[in-house]
Amino acid sequence: MKYVTMGNSGLKLTEISFGSALTIGTENNDEKYAQELIDKAWELGIRSFDVSNNYGMGKAEVLLGKALSKYHRHEYVIATKGSWPIGDTPYDRGLSRKHILWAFENSLKNLGLDYVDLYYAHRYDPETPMEEIVRTFNYLINIGKIRYWATSEWPAYALAECHRVCEKLNMEKPILEQCIYSFAVTKAQSNGVQDFCKSNGVGMLCFSPICQGLLTGKYKNGIPENSRIAKSEKIGYNKTINFYNQNKDRIDKYIDTCEKYGFKGSHIAILWCIRNNIFPIIGASSPWQLEENVQALEIEVPEEFWNELEKIK
Repeated sequence: MKYVTMGNSGLKLTEISFGSALTIGTENNDEKYAQELIDKAWELGIRSFDVSNNYGMGKAEVLLGKALSKYHRHEYVIATKGSWPIGDTPYDRGLSRKHILWAFENSLKNLGLDYVDLYYAHRYDPETPMEEIVRTFNYLINIGKIRYWATSEWPAYALAECHRVCEKLNMEKPILEQCIYSFAVTKAQSNGVQDFCKSNGVGMLCFSPICQGLLTGKYKNGIPENSRIAKSEKIGYNKTINFYNQNKDRIDKYIDTCEKYGFKGSHIAILWCIRNNIFPIIGASSPWQLEENVQALEIEVPEEFWNELEKIK
């Protein structure tokens, strides 16, 4: 497992990060299950772990923190997030100083940690002045509670404003942007975010690199039992089928091309992201699935295959 430096910072993450969205704390709250997943991730060389205060409304943070407590703290990077709505009042969301400081302290308690390595502004908040956002996250850096800050799914114009304010105030800029990205969903390439990050030394991570299983080909002949679409009502999440309906032609051509060359769709999906310097956050519903996905790093792909994929519209 290689380590990659995030943008202009000194922080190195493993090429693949472990993501806990929609798995531990949401689909399954069992501590043994979470421990098995984290132990397998560690065995595979993963040292970067991603969570958020809204995953399972804090349960994912609790389970991840407990599972990682057996390992030396300085040997891994843990990231969590704040600003996503976690309640019904105006104080339960957004990037105001009031909400973020409260949400962050709760995240530390859930994780059982004294600090986190990376803290995300989890979606842009146009109702909070950018200077307040920048000062709040820099305050957390200055008191030693976070090592770096980052953004997730911010539009390019907000990233540009953030950098201008950071420069004006001589404060730390966010070191990376985390966005949805895969062969199927490529809006980061068309909305200016990837170009901004490249031009300004901002690292990039992506969630849903396999498009929630759609790029494995497992939905080609229908909806498998126990798949995310089949469980959509149980887990309160129905976006997977929407991704397929919106990108059906591109996904189907992708699967056909992978089959033509004898590659697993999941492997190519992961390598596609790495090839584009947008490093994947991988979720898994079992240790076996996690191991199978990480095996992508071991395969060699001819340039003619990538060229054929590039032609798919």
